[in-house]
Amino acid sequence: MVYSNDGFTWTPSGGRREGLPTIGVVQPSSHFVFTNNPDTTVQDIIYDVLVIGAGYAGLVASRDLATQGKKTLLLEARDRLGGRTWHATINGFNYEMGGTWIHWHMPHIYREVSMYGLHDDWIVTQNPGGKEDYFTTVIGDEQRTFSHEDEADMCGRVYRIFCNLDGDDLRHSWKYAFGTDQSPELMAGWDKLSCQDRLNQVRDQLSAEEVGVLESQLMQMAGTTLDKIGLVGALRWWILGGHTGTGLNDIALHTRLRSGQSELHRRIFEHAVSTGNLSYQFKAPVQHIDQDTASGIVTVTTRDGSTFRGRSVICTVPINVLSSITFSPPLPADKVEAVQSSMTVNRCNKVHVDLNGPDYLSWSSLASPGKGLISAFGDHLTPADNSHLVCFGPDPATPLGLSLDNIDAVKDALVHLLPRSKQADAVFNRIVSHDWNKDEFANGTWYFPPPHATTKYLKVLQRPHGNVYFASADWSDGWCGWIDGAVQSGMQTARQVMLEQQKERDEDGRLLHVYTREKQAQCITRATNAVSDRLMDASECVHVCPA
Repeated sequence: MVYSNDGFTWTPSGGRREGLPTIGVVQPSSHFVFTNNPDTTVQDIIYDVLVIGAGYAGLVASRDLATQGKKTLLLEARDRLGGRTWHATINGFNYEMGGTWIHWHMPHIYREVSMYGLHDDWIVTQNPGGKEDYFTTVIGDEQRTFSHEDEADMCGRVYRIFCNLDGDDLRHSWKYAFGTDQSPELMAGWDKLSCQDRLNQVRDQLSAEEVGVLESQLMQMAGTTLDKIGLVGALRWWILGGHTGTGLNDIALHTRLRSGQSELHRRIFEHAVSTGNLSYQFKAPVQHIDQDTASGIVTVTTRDGSTFRGRSVICTVPINVLSSITFSPPLPADKVEAVQSSMTVNRCNKVHVDLNGPDYLSWSSLASPGKGLISAFGDHLTPADNSHLVCFGPDPATPLGLSLDNIDAVKDALVHLLPRSKQADAVFNRIVSHDWNKDEFANGTWYFPPPHATTKYLKVLQRPHGNVYFASADWSDGWCGWIDGAVQSGMQTARQVMLEQQKERDEDGRLLHVYTREKQAQCITRATNAVSDRLMDASECVHVCPA
């Protein structure tokens, strides 16, 4: 299996090794299907659409365009498919490095799963039957153990108190997740608040332990301190969970693909390639996007100076790195403000840890403040029958975070979450991770909005800039920040581009028709005058008539 440059693994015997094996790497890294003529270069081609980014939004957009006959060029900065979602395979076990959990209640991604024959490819996270089959809380210096039934009751109850701003669990003020304009006045007020503001409002309804559990839940959602987390983002997740305290976990932390996210990436990608309409170039970070206002042609320049031209561009670059691309003409002021003010606050760490033995199959933990990690839970056993744990920690730049460069700190942070009676016995077999915060093409993890971002900037971020369109989970409706949101945004934007290009063709056709009829009329007039004046034969005019 080919190694990507992304990610790292650590073992006691081998230490730290950069790069991970994945089926997501594309080799050869480039393929151009419209250069069969030896006199034609890539720079000579004007594509129908250039798509920047091969994450889910870019892959789905490319596939939809190619299958509709559009000459499409996919440009990707990395050596692999997937963007902020991909899996590595080590000793027969799949480690999901980014976005992981999907569900049949996520309509857009489930369509992809079903269409490519993966509808029976599910694996369930957090299975019963392990020796340590319980939930551990670490709140300050206090540690307690609960059954998973009590875990669900506590976590669901405190989340409900937090989200119940109208006394009706938002069932009427925010009826469905795919729309943030259902109660404009209420939404505008909520969007001004941080999660810290809301916690302060309900703190007197919670015990110290419940406050700690709620804090750790919110930090796991958004990867940073509560004062930076927009309340609307947490409320959206409540709506996505069906207005219930545990609904989100039942949907969004329940199932993942057994064969891994990169398997679905490959199936979408290979479908697009099979049409004969998709060209691609990997290892090609985009630096500049220039629109010719006269012709409408867009020229994209990559870091190595290569240029590519198209009638339209779909840019799927994450919001935290979108400002690394220069635009000509420049983006309008409100869009620049939206990008700068709406950057995701989520810069969390996601770490996979394999502990020796199968004991932690069913175990889970939440901590506040923790020692660099604030949650961990069992997610199956490796083929060697060891416990595979998925762990999350907040932004390493905050006092609550840790650097993934410090493996000892990672180990200490997990030991802090383990039951005290088991801490001395923990044996680390492997650590696997990808440092998304040092990744120049991500600069963070999944999108979570800061205060003020949703009502003021969401529509601005979705708006095209001339012939440049924008698609990303970062500004999708519904499952904003999730895999489903990326698929939705890619699908909708591809259709938007196709409709706009069809409209332009129709307008060009009407203009040509008008032009032709006008020229015919001019010819008839000239021919008639010629006959009457005996200056020219009418047949002579036929040769100059474009009809």
